[in-house]
Amino acid sequence: MTFWLILVVVFVSGGIGGIANALMSDNGFILPKKIHTQGGGGVWRPGFLGNVLIGGIAAVISWGLYGPFAAYPLLGGAAPAGAGPVSLTLSALVGAVLVGVGGARWLSNEVDKTLLRVAASQAAAAGPDSDKANRILTATPAGAVELTS
Repeated sequence: MTFWLILVVVFVSGGIGGIANALMSDNGFILPKKIHTQGGGGVWRPGFLGNVLIGGIAAVISWGLYGPFAAYPLLGGAAPAGAGPVSLTLSALVGAVLVGVGGARWLSNEVDKTLLRVAASQAAAAGPDSDKANRILTATPAGAVELTS
């Protein structure tokens, strides 16, 4: 297996981790979109495609830093002494999936944090409403923004 093909397999494995994160979060399989907020601003929601992309990138970065070829020269120079054919281990593959979940989870958490800040700001500006406060308590971050808009 060539080095570049292994890199693609690691990226796809991380993307699978991104899909797993999309299923675990309230993102589900939505497409990327911008949620418009009061005052003309907005929050970008990456959707499952953003989760796949970030999961794949995170897996490639992790594999490049800590994988079996971390010291392998890509351009110029000779391969390290005793380096055999390029291969991919099971642990590297499942590690890529795990890192993909973690990388995509980080992205989802950052978006959710921004959505909750927007919802809190809009709720504070709107004044007290105990019914809406109870609905916000159980809403997803995107749902909380919708309730306060």
